Amino acid sequence: MKNYVLGNTGLMVSRLSFGTVYMGSRGDGLSPEAGADLLLEALNRGVNYWDTSDDYESHAHVASALRRIPRNQVVVSSKTGFPGSQVDVLLKELGTDYIDIVFAHDVEADDVERAREALISWQKQKALGKLQALGLSTHDANVASLVSEWPEVEALMLPINSPGVCLPEFPIVGGIEKMMQAAEKAWRSGKGIIAMKVMGCGVLAQNPKAAIKFVDDLPFVHSLCIGMRCLDEIEQNVRILEREPQNGRAKP
Repeated sequence: MKNYVLGNTGLMVSRLSFGTVYMGSRGDGLSPEAGADLLLEALNRGVNYWDTSDDYESHAHVASALRRIPRNQVVVSSKTGFPGSQVDVLLKELGTDYIDIVFAHDVEADDVERAREALISWQKQKALGKLQALGLSTHDANVASLVSEWPEVEALMLPINSPGVCLPEFPIVGGIEKMMQAAEKAWRSGKGIIAMKVMGCGVLAQNPKAAIKFVDDLPFVHSLCIGMRCLDEIEQNVRILEREPQNGRAKP
């Protein structure tokens, strides 16, 4: 599994990242131990970047996995909204002394100012070593374009897929073309870019190779975050990315 430096953060992340949304009650309701087993199977196959959120109910799964490996083997990100969990709460739930990336989560147009306030406040936690980098996630291309050059934003997590959907019945606000333009703009200014919704929340699941290839071919994406529910899905996605030619993405 190829790794890339995530923009200017200094974090080395695997091309495929593990989205843990399906581990909690919104998905399969796995036990923390079962979720940890999947995360560690993914790590054994080179997937060193794990993503969670305070509303996924998968912090316990990540924490269980972290207890079984040296902490520096993986990059962990979590997300929180407004008002969201305090950094110390996230640290406690994840059972770690630091989080590699904390994202202001699912920022909509009305949330922009509060998101920026949160990012500024988190800089104090970063100075204390509790956070390694700060980021923002959004489903709105207009928001992505607005924040793409904010100095407080070091990484962006954005929905990128060929049909331009966030959910089967909901398109990306502002459209996929504008979202990709915002992602490239942010990449050129040194931001790390993580693509989410690669499978279009199941819309593209019947042809995962085409879905992954569409995003993998974009030079401004550092990592593809895909929700994976079982070992077969992990192995499938690893195989697809290992077989696809890799373009240089470490620097714009």
